[in-house]
Amino acid sequence: MTTSRPKVRVASIINGKYLAFRKLGEGGCGVIYEVALVKCPQKRFAFKAETTVPDEDPTLPMEHTVISLLNERNSLHAVKLVEKGKGENYSYIVMSLLGPSLDAIRSAIPTHKFTTFSSLVMVIQALDSLKEIHEIGFVHRDVKPANFAIGALGTPKQRLVHILDFGIARQYQKKDENGDWKLRMPRRIVPFRGTLRYCSIATQDRKEQGRHDDLWSLFYMIVEFIKGNLPWTGISDEEAVKAKKSDTKELYDGLNEKFVLFAKHLQVLHYKNKPDYELLRELLVGVFLAHKFTTDMKVDWEKGGAYDAYFYKKTELLPCVTEKDTTEISLAELLAIPEKVRRITLADATKQEKNYDDDNALNTAQDDTIIESEESVRIRNQRKKREEESRKQQATMSRKYKYKKKPDNRTVTTQQAKEAELIWRRKQAAEYAARLAKRAEAQQRGNRDVVVPDEGSMRYRAKTPTVKRAATPSKSSKK
Repeated sequence: MTTSRPKVRVASIINGKYLAFRKLGEGGCGVIYEVALVKCPQKRFAFKAETTVPDEDPTLPMEHTVISLLNERNSLHAVKLVEKGKGENYSYIVMSLLGPSLDAIRSAIPTHKFTTFSSLVMVIQALDSLKEIHEIGFVHRDVKPANFAIGALGTPKQRLVHILDFGIARQYQKKDENGDWKLRMPRRIVPFRGTLRYCSIATQDRKEQGRHDDLWSLFYMIVEFIKGNLPWTGISDEEAVKAKKSDTKELYDGLNEKFVLFAKHLQVLHYKNKPDYELLRELLVGVFLAHKFTTDMKVDWEKGGAYDAYFYKKTELLPCVTEKDTTEISLAELLAIPEKVRRITLADATKQEKNYDDDNALNTAQDDTIIESEESVRIRNQRKKREEESRKQQATMSRKYKYKKKPDNRTVTTQQAKEAELIWRRKQAAEYAARLAKRAEAQQRGNRDVVVPDEGSMRYRAKTPTVKRAATPSKSSKK
Protein backbone atom coordinates (compact mmCIF):
# COMPACT_ATOMS: atom_id res chain seq x y z
CA MET A 1 0.00 0.00 0.00
CA THR A 2 1.33 3.40 -0.99
CA THR A 3 1.29 5.95 1.79
CA SER A 4 1.76 9.68 1.54
CA ARG A 5 4.72 11.36 3.16
CA PRO A 6 4.36 14.06 5.79
CA LYS A 7 3.86 17.36 4.01
CA VAL A 8 7.16 18.83 5.17
CA ARG A 9 9.81 20.21 2.85
CA VAL A 10 13.21 21.82 3.30
CA ALA A 11 12.87 25.55 4.03
CA SER A 12 9.19 25.16 4.95
CA ILE A 13 7.77 26.63 8.16
CA ILE A 14 6.28 24.11 10.56
CA ASN A 15 3.42 25.34 12.73
CA GLY A 16 4.81 28.85 12.48
CA LYS A 17 7.59 27.93 14.90
CA TYR A 18 10.21 25.73 13.24
CA LEU A 19 12.12 26.03 9.96
CA ALA A 20 12.95 22.73 8.23
CA PHE A 21 16.70 23.02 7.68
CA ARG A 22 17.74 19.65 6.20
CA LYS A 23 16.49 16.09 5.97
CA LEU A 24 18.29 13.62 8.24
CA GLY A 25 16.52 10.44 7.20
CA GLU A 26 13.28 8.77 6.22
CA GLY A 27 11.63 5.39 6.18
CA GLY A 28 8.21 3.72 6.11
CA CYS A 29 5.78 6.58 6.54
CA GLY A 30 8.03 8.82 8.65
CA VAL A 31 10.74 11.40 8.13
CA ILE A 32 13.33 13.19 10.31
CA TYR A 33 14.49 16.77 9.76
CA GLU A 34 16.93 19.07 11.42
CA VAL A 35 14.87 22.15 12.28
CA ALA A 36 15.73 25.59 13.64
CA LEU A 37 13.67 27.93 15.74
CA VAL A 38 12.33 30.73 13.55
CA LYS A 39 12.94 33.29 16.30
CA CYS A 40 16.39 31.89 17.13
CA PRO A 41 17.95 30.05 14.15
CA GLN A 42 21.04 29.09 16.17
CA LYS A 43 18.97 26.62 18.19
CA ARG A 44 18.58 23.35 16.31
CA PHE A 45 16.42 20.32 17.07
CA ALA A 46 15.45 16.98 15.55
CA PHE A 47 11.93 16.92 14.13
CA LYS A 48 10.39 13.46 13.61
CA ALA A 49 7.07 13.26 11.74
CA GLU A 50 4.84 10.31 10.89
CA THR A 51 1.76 10.13 8.69
CA THR A 52 -1.35 8.38 9.96
CA VAL A 53 -1.92 5.11 8.09
CA PRO A 54 -5.48 3.73 8.55
CA ASP A 55 -4.59 0.03 8.78
CA GLU A 56 -1.38 0.37 10.80
CA ASP A 57 -0.65 1.29 14.39
CA PRO A 58 1.42 4.48 14.70
CA THR A 59 4.91 4.16 16.21
CA LEU A 60 5.32 7.76 17.34
CA PRO A 61 3.09 7.43 20.45
CA MET A 62 5.22 4.54 21.73
CA GLU A 63 8.41 6.52 21.12
CA HIS A 64 6.99 9.54 22.95
CA THR A 65 5.97 7.33 25.89
CA VAL A 66 9.38 5.69 26.35
CA ILE A 67 11.36 8.92 25.94
CA SER A 68 9.09 10.68 28.44
CA LEU A 69 9.64 7.93 31.02
CA LEU A 70 13.41 8.06 30.51
CA ASN A 71 13.38 11.86 30.83
CA GLU A 72 11.53 11.51 34.14
CA ARG A 73 14.45 9.39 35.36
CA ASN A 74 16.93 12.02 34.11
CA SER A 75 18.60 9.39 31.95
CA LEU A 76 21.89 10.55 30.45
CA HIS A 77 21.49 8.20 27.49
CA ALA A 78 18.06 9.41 26.29
CA VAL A 79 17.33 12.36 24.02
CA LYS A 80 15.49 15.30 25.55
CA LEU A 81 11.88 15.59 24.46
CA VAL A 82 10.93 19.18 23.57
CA GLU A 83 7.31 18.92 22.43
CA LYS A 84 4.79 16.96 20.40
CA GLY A 85 2.04 18.09 18.05
CA LYS A 86 0.14 17.60 14.79
CA GLY A 87 0.60 19.00 11.31
CA GLU A 88 -1.49 18.88 8.15
CA ASN A 89 -1.36 15.13 7.61
CA TYR A 90 1.06 13.95 10.30
CA SER A 91 1.96 13.81 13.97
CA TYR A 92 5.39 14.88 15.18
CA ILE A 93 7.75 15.10 18.13
CA VAL A 94 10.65 17.51 18.58
CA MET A 95 13.79 16.26 20.33
CA SER A 96 17.30 17.39 21.08
CA LEU A 97 19.65 17.16 18.08
CA LEU A 98 22.46 14.62 18.32
CA GLY A 99 25.61 13.80 16.40
CA PRO A 100 26.23 10.84 14.06
CA SER A 101 25.12 7.30 14.83
CA LEU A 102 27.60 4.59 15.76
CA ASP A 103 26.88 2.94 12.43
CA ALA A 104 27.75 6.14 10.53
CA ILE A 105 30.97 6.52 12.52
CA ARG A 106 32.00 2.91 11.82
CA SER A 107 31.26 3.34 8.12
CA ALA A 108 33.56 6.39 7.98
CA ILE A 109 36.50 4.40 9.37
CA PRO A 110 38.48 2.63 6.59
CA THR A 111 38.77 -0.64 8.53
CA HIS A 112 35.10 -0.51 9.61
CA LYS A 113 36.10 -1.44 13.15
CA PHE A 114 36.86 0.47 16.33
CA THR A 115 39.75 0.19 18.70
CA THR A 116 39.09 -2.01 21.72
CA PHE A 117 39.06 1.08 23.96
CA SER A 118 36.40 2.89 21.93
CA SER A 119 34.37 -0.31 21.58
CA LEU A 120 34.26 -0.70 25.36
CA VAL A 121 33.35 2.96 25.87
CA MET A 122 30.35 2.49 23.58
CA VAL A 123 29.08 -0.92 24.70
CA ILE A 124 29.35 -0.15 28.43
CA GLN A 125 27.14 2.90 27.89
CA ALA A 126 24.83 0.92 25.61
CA LEU A 127 24.44 -1.73 28.33
CA ASP A 128 23.60 0.96 30.89
CA SER A 129 21.00 2.47 28.54
CA LEU A 130 19.34 -0.90 27.91
CA LYS A 131 19.20 -1.57 31.64
CA GLU A 132 17.36 1.74 32.12
CA ILE A 133 14.83 0.83 29.43
CA HIS A 134 14.25 -2.59 30.97
CA GLU A 135 13.81 -1.04 34.41
CA ILE A 136 10.86 1.06 33.19
CA GLY A 137 9.24 -2.10 31.83
CA PHE A 138 10.10 -2.04 28.12
CA VAL A 139 12.24 -3.99 25.66
CA HIS A 140 13.68 -2.12 22.67
CA ARG A 141 13.44 -4.93 20.06
CA ASP A 142 15.67 -3.19 17.50
CA VAL A 143 19.09 -2.79 19.10
CA LYS A 144 21.71 -2.00 16.46
CA PRO A 145 24.51 0.57 15.86
CA ALA A 146 22.20 2.78 13.78
CA ASN A 147 19.97 3.27 16.83
CA PHE A 148 22.76 4.67 19.01
CA ALA A 149 24.21 8.14 18.50
CA ILE A 150 26.82 10.30 20.17
CA GLY A 151 26.50 13.97 21.07
CA ALA A 152 27.48 16.70 18.64
CA LEU A 153 31.01 16.30 17.27
CA GLY A 154 33.50 18.76 18.69
CA THR A 155 31.68 19.05 22.04
CA PRO A 156 32.30 17.26 25.36
CA LYS A 157 29.16 15.21 24.73
CA GLN A 158 30.71 13.49 21.73
CA ARG A 159 31.73 10.75 24.21
CA LEU A 160 28.15 10.28 25.43
CA VAL A 161 26.15 7.49 23.75
CA HIS A 162 22.38 7.93 23.37
CA ILE A 163 19.84 5.25 22.51
CA LEU A 164 17.24 6.06 19.85
CA ASP A 165 14.14 4.86 18.01
CA PHE A 166 11.61 3.25 20.35
CA GLY A 167 8.90 2.93 17.72
CA ILE A 168 8.66 -0.88 17.97
CA ALA A 169 9.44 -1.16 21.68
CA ARG A 170 7.08 -3.30 23.77
CA GLN A 171 6.10 -3.26 27.42
CA TYR A 172 7.04 -6.66 28.83
CA GLN A 173 5.86 -5.91 32.37
CA LYS A 174 3.48 -3.49 34.08
CA LYS A 175 2.58 -2.50 37.61
CA ASP A 176 -0.48 -3.94 39.33
CA GLU A 177 -2.83 -2.25 41.79
CA ASN A 178 -0.22 -2.53 44.56
CA GLY A 179 2.55 -0.97 42.47
CA ASP A 180 4.43 -4.26 42.00
CA TRP A 181 5.85 -5.22 38.61
CA LYS A 182 4.08 -8.13 36.92
CA LEU A 183 5.40 -9.88 33.85
CA ARG A 184 3.28 -10.14 30.72
CA MET A 185 2.82 -13.68 29.47
CA PRO A 186 4.57 -14.33 26.13
CA ARG A 187 2.28 -14.57 23.12
CA ARG A 188 1.87 -17.72 21.05
CA ILE A 189 1.98 -15.89 17.71
CA VAL A 190 4.61 -13.15 17.46
CA PRO A 191 5.34 -11.09 14.32
CA PHE A 192 8.96 -10.42 13.48
CA ARG A 193 10.32 -7.17 14.91
CA GLY A 194 13.88 -5.94 14.54
CA THR A 195 16.77 -6.23 12.09
CA LEU A 196 17.87 -9.64 10.79
CA ARG A 197 21.56 -8.82 11.08
CA TYR A 198 21.43 -8.09 14.83
CA CYS A 199 18.38 -9.94 16.15
CA SER A 200 18.65 -13.05 18.33
CA ILE A 201 17.98 -16.60 17.15
CA ALA A 202 14.83 -16.68 19.30
CA THR A 203 13.57 -13.61 17.47
CA GLN A 204 14.09 -15.38 14.14
CA ASP A 205 12.07 -18.29 15.55
CA ARG A 206 9.20 -15.80 16.11
CA LYS A 207 9.35 -16.08 19.90
CA GLU A 208 8.37 -13.28 22.25
CA GLN A 209 11.32 -10.94 22.76
CA GLY A 210 12.56 -10.38 26.29
CA ARG A 211 15.40 -8.48 27.89
CA HIS A 212 17.97 -11.10 26.91
CA ASP A 213 17.13 -10.61 23.22
CA ASP A 214 18.14 -6.93 23.45
CA LEU A 215 21.42 -8.06 25.02
CA TRP A 216 22.05 -10.61 22.27
CA SER A 217 21.86 -7.75 19.78
CA LEU A 218 24.34 -5.83 21.94
CA PHE A 219 26.71 -8.81 21.89
CA TYR A 220 26.59 -8.92 18.08
CA MET A 221 27.45 -5.21 18.12
CA ILE A 222 30.51 -6.01 20.28
CA VAL A 223 31.70 -8.63 17.78
CA GLU A 224 31.20 -6.25 14.86
CA PHE A 225 33.00 -3.38 16.60
CA ILE A 226 36.00 -5.56 17.48
CA LYS A 227 36.29 -7.64 14.30
CA GLY A 228 34.91 -5.23 11.74
CA ASN A 229 32.08 -7.50 10.57
CA LEU A 230 29.90 -10.43 11.57
CA PRO A 231 30.18 -13.97 10.11
CA TRP A 232 26.82 -13.46 8.36
CA THR A 233 27.52 -9.99 6.99
CA GLY A 234 26.18 -9.74 3.44
CA ILE A 235 23.86 -12.77 3.77
CA SER A 236 20.17 -12.04 3.28
CA ASP A 237 18.73 -15.56 3.55
CA GLU A 238 17.17 -15.92 7.00
CA GLU A 239 17.98 -19.61 7.44
CA ALA A 240 21.60 -19.09 6.39
CA VAL A 241 21.95 -16.24 8.90
CA LYS A 242 20.47 -18.43 11.62
CA ALA A 243 22.95 -21.20 10.83
CA LYS A 244 25.84 -18.74 11.08
CA LYS A 245 24.58 -17.42 14.42
CA SER A 246 24.36 -20.98 15.73
CA ASP A 247 28.00 -21.64 14.80
CA THR A 248 29.49 -20.20 17.98
CA LYS A 249 32.98 -21.44 17.14
CA GLU A 250 33.30 -19.01 14.27
CA LEU A 251 31.51 -16.30 16.23
CA TYR A 252 33.78 -16.56 19.29
CA ASP A 253 36.99 -16.95 17.31
CA GLY A 254 39.50 -14.25 18.29
CA LEU A 255 37.34 -12.74 21.04
CA ASN A 256 38.48 -12.05 24.58
CA GLU A 257 37.32 -14.80 26.95
CA LYS A 258 35.27 -12.26 28.93
CA PHE A 259 33.27 -11.43 25.81
CA VAL A 260 32.62 -15.16 25.39
CA LEU A 261 31.39 -15.37 29.00
CA PHE A 262 29.07 -12.45 28.16
CA ALA A 263 27.43 -14.65 25.51
CA LYS A 264 27.48 -17.74 27.74
CA HIS A 265 25.38 -15.88 30.31
CA LEU A 266 22.82 -14.95 27.65
CA GLN A 267 22.56 -18.57 26.50
CA VAL A 268 20.97 -19.67 29.80
CA LEU A 269 18.39 -16.88 29.83
CA HIS A 270 14.80 -17.05 28.65
CA TYR A 271 11.93 -14.60 28.33
CA LYS A 272 11.09 -14.64 32.05
CA ASN A 273 14.66 -14.45 33.37
CA LYS A 274 16.19 -11.20 34.53
CA PRO A 275 19.73 -10.76 33.16
CA ASP A 276 22.54 -10.20 35.64
CA TYR A 277 23.43 -6.69 34.49
CA GLU A 278 26.14 -6.31 37.13
CA LEU A 279 27.87 -9.49 35.98
CA LEU A 280 27.75 -8.38 32.34
CA ARG A 281 29.10 -4.94 33.22
CA GLU A 282 31.89 -6.45 35.29
CA LEU A 283 32.91 -8.59 32.32
CA LEU A 284 33.19 -5.51 30.10
CA VAL A 285 35.01 -3.53 32.78
CA GLY A 286 37.32 -6.51 33.27
CA VAL A 287 38.45 -6.23 29.64
CA PHE A 288 38.92 -2.48 30.14
CA LEU A 289 41.17 -3.02 33.17
CA ALA A 290 43.03 -5.96 31.62
CA HIS A 291 44.18 -3.68 28.78
CA LYS A 292 45.12 -1.00 31.33
CA PHE A 293 42.90 1.58 29.66
CA THR A 294 42.19 4.87 31.43
CA THR A 295 39.35 7.36 31.16
CA ASP A 296 41.82 10.04 30.05
CA MET A 297 42.30 8.32 26.69
CA LYS A 298 40.66 9.62 23.52
CA VAL A 299 37.92 7.85 21.64
CA ASP A 300 38.46 7.17 17.95
CA TRP A 301 36.43 10.10 16.60
CA GLU A 302 37.62 12.95 18.81
CA LYS A 303 40.72 15.06 18.33
CA GLY A 304 43.73 12.99 19.32
CA GLY A 305 41.87 9.71 18.74
CA ALA A 306 42.89 6.89 16.44
CA TYR A 307 40.76 8.13 13.52
CA ASP A 308 40.39 11.83 14.31
CA ALA A 309 41.39 12.86 10.78
CA TYR A 310 38.10 11.48 9.46
CA PHE A 311 35.94 13.46 11.88
CA TYR A 312 37.19 16.55 13.71
CA LYS A 313 38.44 18.42 10.62
CA LYS A 314 34.97 18.24 9.11
CA THR A 315 33.55 20.13 12.06
CA GLU A 316 36.35 22.53 12.90
CA LEU A 317 36.54 23.95 9.37
CA LEU A 318 32.84 24.80 9.32
CA PRO A 319 31.65 28.18 10.64
CA CYS A 320 29.97 27.99 14.02
CA VAL A 321 26.40 28.91 13.12
CA THR A 322 24.59 26.73 15.64
CA GLU A 323 24.35 26.86 19.38
CA LYS A 324 26.21 23.84 20.77
CA ASP A 325 25.85 22.16 24.14
CA THR A 326 29.21 22.68 25.85
CA THR A 327 28.25 21.01 29.12
CA GLU A 328 31.32 19.24 30.46
CA ILE A 329 31.02 15.51 30.89
CA SER A 330 33.88 13.11 31.54
CA LEU A 331 34.41 9.46 30.70
CA ALA A 332 35.11 8.77 34.35
CA GLU A 333 31.58 9.94 35.14
CA LEU A 334 30.02 8.02 32.25
CA LEU A 335 31.80 4.71 32.72
CA ALA A 336 32.25 4.64 36.52
CA ILE A 337 35.18 2.24 36.21
CA PRO A 338 36.17 0.68 39.58
CA GLU A 339 39.77 -0.05 40.49
CA LYS A 340 39.20 -3.79 40.29
CA VAL A 341 36.47 -6.33 39.62
CA ARG A 342 35.89 -9.90 40.75
CA ARG A 343 37.06 -12.86 38.72
CA ILE A 344 34.08 -14.34 36.91
CA THR A 345 34.12 -18.02 35.96
CA LEU A 346 32.00 -20.01 33.52
CA ALA A 347 29.96 -21.34 36.45
CA ASP A 348 29.21 -17.78 37.56
CA ALA A 349 28.20 -16.73 34.06
CA THR A 350 25.91 -19.73 33.48
CA LYS A 351 24.21 -19.64 36.86
CA GLN A 352 20.50 -19.25 36.24
CA GLU A 353 18.06 -17.83 38.75
CA LYS A 354 14.29 -17.93 38.53
CA ASN A 355 12.97 -14.41 38.77
CA TYR A 356 9.27 -14.85 38.10
CA ASP A 357 6.57 -17.33 39.00
CA ASP A 358 4.42 -18.31 36.04
CA ASP A 359 1.27 -18.17 38.15
CA ASN A 360 1.85 -14.52 38.99
CA ALA A 361 2.43 -13.40 35.42
CA LEU A 362 -0.18 -11.37 33.58
CA ASN A 363 -2.01 -13.00 30.72
CA THR A 364 -2.75 -9.99 28.54
CA ALA A 365 -4.46 -9.63 25.18
CA GLN A 366 -2.70 -10.52 21.95
CA ASP A 367 -1.88 -6.92 21.15
CA ASP A 368 1.57 -5.70 20.22
CA THR A 369 1.71 -3.03 22.91
CA ILE A 370 0.03 -2.04 26.16
CA ILE A 371 0.62 1.69 26.03
CA GLU A 372 -1.86 3.37 23.71
CA SER A 373 -2.42 7.04 23.23
CA GLU A 374 -5.79 8.61 22.48
CA GLU A 375 -4.72 8.93 18.85
CA SER A 376 -3.92 5.22 18.47
CA VAL A 377 -7.20 4.26 20.18
CA ARG A 378 -9.13 6.54 17.82
CA ILE A 379 -7.38 5.04 14.78
CA ARG A 380 -8.07 1.50 15.96
CA ASN A 381 -11.76 2.27 16.53
CA GLN A 382 -12.04 3.81 13.06
CA ARG A 383 -10.47 0.71 11.54
CA LYS A 384 -12.92 -1.56 13.39
CA LYS A 385 -15.83 0.59 12.22
CA ARG A 386 -14.69 0.34 8.59
CA GLU A 387 -14.29 -3.42 8.89
CA GLU A 388 -17.80 -3.77 10.35
CA GLU A 389 -19.31 -1.66 7.56
CA SER A 390 -17.46 -3.75 4.97
CA ARG A 391 -18.83 -6.98 6.46
CA LYS A 392 -22.39 -5.62 6.42
CA GLN A 393 -22.03 -4.52 2.80
CA GLN A 394 -20.72 -7.93 1.76
CA ALA A 395 -23.62 -9.66 3.56
CA THR A 396 -26.13 -7.44 1.74
CA MET A 397 -24.53 -8.14 -1.64
CA SER A 398 -24.52 -11.89 -1.05
CA ARG A 399 -28.26 -11.86 -0.30
CA LYS A 400 -29.06 -9.71 -3.32
CA TYR A 401 -27.07 -11.61 -5.89
CA LYS A 402 -26.68 -15.34 -6.35
CA TYR A 403 -23.31 -16.14 -7.71
CA LYS A 404 -22.80 -19.14 -9.94
CA LYS A 405 -20.92 -21.96 -8.46
CA LYS A 406 -17.37 -22.04 -9.66
CA PRO A 407 -16.46 -25.00 -11.85
CA ASP A 408 -14.68 -27.85 -10.22
CA ASN A 409 -11.06 -27.61 -11.32
CA ARG A 410 -9.98 -30.84 -9.70
CA THR A 411 -7.92 -33.14 -11.92
CA VAL A 412 -9.52 -36.36 -13.29
CA THR A 413 -8.02 -39.63 -14.47
CA THR A 414 -8.04 -40.88 -18.08
CA GLN A 415 -10.63 -43.57 -17.27
CA GLN A 416 -12.96 -40.98 -15.73
CA ALA A 417 -12.58 -38.81 -18.83
CA LYS A 418 -13.47 -41.75 -21.13
CA GLU A 419 -16.54 -42.61 -19.05
CA ALA A 420 -17.69 -39.00 -19.11
CA GLU A 421 -17.27 -38.88 -22.91
CA LEU A 422 -19.26 -42.13 -23.34
CA ILE A 423 -22.11 -40.78 -21.22
CA TRP A 424 -22.11 -37.59 -23.26
CA ARG A 425 -22.26 -39.52 -26.58
CA ARG A 426 -25.15 -41.66 -25.33
CA LYS A 427 -27.00 -38.57 -24.27
CA GLN A 428 -26.43 -36.95 -27.67
CA ALA A 429 -27.65 -40.10 -29.47
CA ALA A 430 -30.77 -40.28 -27.29
CA GLU A 431 -31.56 -36.64 -27.96
CA TYR A 432 -31.11 -37.17 -31.74
CA ALA A 433 -33.40 -40.22 -31.72
CA ALA A 434 -36.02 -38.26 -29.81
CA ARG A 435 -35.90 -35.49 -32.38
CA LEU A 436 -36.37 -37.99 -35.28
CA ALA A 437 -39.32 -39.63 -33.54
CA LYS A 438 -40.92 -36.30 -32.86
CA ARG A 439 -40.49 -35.27 -36.50
CA ALA A 440 -42.06 -38.51 -37.81
CA GLU A 441 -44.99 -38.19 -35.43
CA ALA A 442 -45.61 -34.64 -36.58
CA GLN A 443 -45.59 -35.76 -40.21
CA GLN A 444 -48.14 -38.51 -39.57
CA ARG A 445 -50.38 -36.14 -37.63
CA GLY A 446 -50.23 -33.67 -40.53
CA ASN A 447 -51.52 -36.26 -43.00
CA ARG A 448 -54.51 -37.16 -40.79
CA ASP A 449 -55.50 -33.60 -40.16
CA VAL A 450 -55.90 -32.58 -43.92
CA VAL A 451 -59.27 -30.71 -44.33
CA VAL A 452 -61.08 -30.73 -47.75
CA PRO A 453 -63.07 -27.49 -48.21
CA ASP A 454 -66.76 -27.50 -49.34
CA GLU A 455 -67.84 -26.54 -52.83
CA GLY A 456 -69.42 -23.33 -51.65
CA SER A 457 -66.37 -22.16 -49.94
CA MET A 458 -64.27 -19.41 -51.44
CA ARG A 459 -61.23 -21.53 -51.23
CA TYR A 460 -62.89 -24.27 -53.35
CA ARG A 461 -62.31 -24.27 -57.09
CA ALA A 462 -63.43 -27.20 -59.13
CA LYS A 463 -60.85 -28.68 -61.32
CA THR A 464 -62.05 -28.83 -64.92
CA PRO A 465 -60.44 -31.13 -67.39
CA THR A 466 -57.92 -29.49 -69.58
CA VAL A 467 -58.82 -29.58 -73.35
CA LYS A 468 -55.97 -29.37 -75.72
CA ARG A 469 -56.71 -27.05 -78.65
CA ALA A 470 -55.62 -27.78 -82.19
CA ALA A 471 -52.64 -25.90 -83.33
CA THR A 472 -53.48 -22.97 -85.66
CA PRO A 473 -51.42 -23.07 -88.81
CA SER A 474 -49.09 -20.18 -89.35
CA LYS A 475 -49.21 -17.85 -92.37
CA SER A 476 -46.15 -19.44 -93.84
CA SER A 477 -47.76 -22.84 -93.79
CA LYS A 478 -50.96 -21.52 -95.54
CA LYS A 479 -48.88 -20.36 -98.41
